[in-house]
Amino acid sequence: MTGSGSPALGVALSARGPATAVAKPAVRTADLKFAELGDFLAARRAEVTPEQVGLPGGGSRRLSGLRREEVAMLAGIGASWYAWIEQGRAKNVSPEILAAVAHVLRLDEAQCLYVMRLAGYAAPRRPRVPAEGDQRLNAQIVDGFLPNPAYFVDRYGDIVAANRTAVRLLGIEGPHPNYLEMLFLDPRARTRFPCWERDAAEAVARFRTQSSEFLGDPRLAALTGYLCECSPAFAGLWAQHQISDGSSYEQVLRHPELGQLSLTQVGLDLAVRPGLQLILLSPRADATADRLAVWARESPRAFDVVGVPA
Repeated sequence: MTGSGSPALGVALSARGPATAVAKPAVRTADLKFAELGDFLAARRAEVTPEQVGLPGGGSRRLSGLRREEVAMLAGIGASWYAWIEQGRAKNVSPEILAAVAHVLRLDEAQCLYVMRLAGYAAPRRPRVPAEGDQRLNAQIVDGFLPNPAYFVDRYGDIVAANRTAVRLLGIEGPHPNYLEMLFLDPRARTRFPCWERDAAEAVARFRTQSSEFLGDPRLAALTGYLCECSPAFAGLWAQHQISDGSSYEQVLRHPELGQLSLTQVGLDLAVRPGLQLILLSPRADATADRLAVWARESPRAFDVVGVPA
């Protein structure tokens, strides 16, 4: 990996991609958020069976999930009003109504927060222009986790910093790598990620969660459109409107030198850097930790810093 800086402890990488093409947003950000709120609730409604909420099922029902009017009845609101919510037209829906709907749909804590944030009842997070020295600080942070893999990913899925173990283990290549493109467009991904279906679903859910506050961002829209066009698997997962906070997750990786490794992945959000997440991978067994430690000592140590654009 090459760049124009001096050797550093880690690898700092810049944003990129085919998704850099911009398009004018057709609607306001608030409209996009209410549309996403409606789509998200509709997707969750389809997952709740009548039996789970004490209603009779079976018979001539065509839907496996709940009907809109059933959600409205159980939440204590009008059927037309709930239909407006799913259609993205209820711009002044109250937090009390959303809480009642969330209870009916059996949403967990992360899903409830997602709903409230889309509706404007959670403080929005704003991206910050990277300060001078951020890239070197990011490199020092990920190197502080050596010999275990660690990397930073931004709201576009770009890997903006990674330590040498992560670079080698995940197969990070080029000056502008994107985790989603690696996972969905690299033909080697299914070999590198033995549990690819699960990893892909988790990555898309985490991406939706991280990007939900930046709807209307032209590059974000371009990236999503590009991935949907190039990967039917991504398009199918994106249409499910699943979310994940990425707080803890088991990831299995396969490497030609190390074989198959089981690691615990933890995603940490940075309060001062909205949209930027630190991904830490910890071995789940002592033997795996020992193999990584030996492997890290034998790996190349010098990498160059590549500037991260604002």
